[in-house]
Amino acid sequence: MGVCEEYQKLRLKIEEYIRCDVAQGFSPDSKKLHMLKNILIVGGTSGVGLELAKMYHKLGHTVIIAGRKNPDVESITYVNFVISANTHQTIENLDIMLDTLPNIHTLIYAAGFYQEGHIDNLKDTDILQMINVGLLVPTLLVQRLKNNEGKPLAVMLITSSSQYTPREFEPVYTATKAGLGMLGDSVSLDPDIGKVLVAAPSGMKTPFWESHNKDTSEFLDPSWVAEQIIDVSNGPFKYRYAHILKNPSRVEIIQTRQ
Repeated sequence: MGVCEEYQKLRLKIEEYIRCDVAQGFSPDSKKLHMLKNILIVGGTSGVGLELAKMYHKLGHTVIIAGRKNPDVESITYVNFVISANTHQTIENLDIMLDTLPNIHTLIYAAGFYQEGHIDNLKDTDILQMINVGLLVPTLLVQRLKNNEGKPLAVMLITSSSQYTPREFEPVYTATKAGLGMLGDSVSLDPDIGKVLVAAPSGMKTPFWESHNKDTSEFLDPSWVAEQIIDVSNGPFKYRYAHILKNPSRVEIIQTRQ
């Protein structure tokens, strides 16, 4: 069954729930139904992206996650999407994926991987893959989804504390995170784009660190981070930028623009 067919099945299920409410004497909340969204989470197969997918699904939204590995979460649609150093192939993969999707109301970009080393120790393919994952693909996603029938497109970009912290051994990683944050800030000025949230969490206990010798004992719980992201995404605004910090765990709203 394709993604569009699964989407239609889920919508029919929601409508059936509403008919049951009416039969039991409850008034359907048409406003709530209207607010249910189709949410695409790229990088939603693990970490904070997966936690966001689970939480938004519980809230009744139709959630589609895209990434390399299927996390096999019941009632959440998975589509395979591989981002590599091969830019041409990555763009082709992107367009194939988008062709399978229903209208998208909200794009959440949470894809990323850690990369360490002085600039001259990184191979060309290392740099290309980081740029493709960190900046090219989210840029193309906003470009392609802006005028889809789910518009105005809401955009949520998950960056990192590396967005605003220079680090000797993360030259390309920090550059892409800073660029991703500026992408969000800039597209929020477009009157045809919906709400834009840029959330920059500190280190989290995720598979992100599995191949690196990092002490993650004081890192943030991705489930808690997801809760904070959903919380700061609520309310009326055109653009919001938030730091999600550790030691102690807290959220700082850096900027909100109406």
